[in-house]
Amino acid sequence: MLTNFTRNKYLLRIATLSLVVFGFSQLAAGAGASEQTNETTVVGKTTALVGLARGDTLRYTAFNPLKTESGERNEPIRLRLQLYDSRGNVIAENAAVEIPPGEFRFVDFNRDDLPVAGEPGTARAEVRTQALWGVRIRHRFNVTSSLEIVDSSTGTTRYNPFITIEVIEALPGE
Repeated sequence: MLTNFTRNKYLLRIATLSLVVFGFSQLAAGAGASEQTNETTVVGKTTALVGLARGDTLRYTAFNPLKTESGERNEPIRLRLQLYDSRGNVIAENAAVEIPPGEFRFVDFNRDDLPVAGEPGTARAEVRTQALWGVRIRHRFNVTSSLEIVDSSTGTTRYNPFITIEVIEALPGE
């Protein structure tokens, strides 16, 4: 009887220790998840239509201002850019890029890497852009962005068709 009691006591300690470790790991995972839920994704209102030939790179550049429209210090924002084909399917999306206040960041999409055939004979691909902004601040601010077509081999700008100002606003409850 004593051996059963000792064995059961040992098993009870192992089970208790397992539950404690599991509980702490869940707390740590929950803390990261709640931190991420503080971020709101705001779909950009400005889209662009652009044609890309073989050897072209689409470069999207954005600037995060230091202050909001109300004069408050801004926070870092995250940029994801989606490219759509003519049927409205997402054909490419970059990994999120964090833009600190007062700084620029850009994302590139090489035409030769896009999964579309393009026009017969030229392989020129028509794409539409859509910016997704990850924000935590609850104030309006303007993000200045530009879209340019860059020569993939030299890095020089071939064409700079769009410079826009995107008004970003994430309201409480969004």
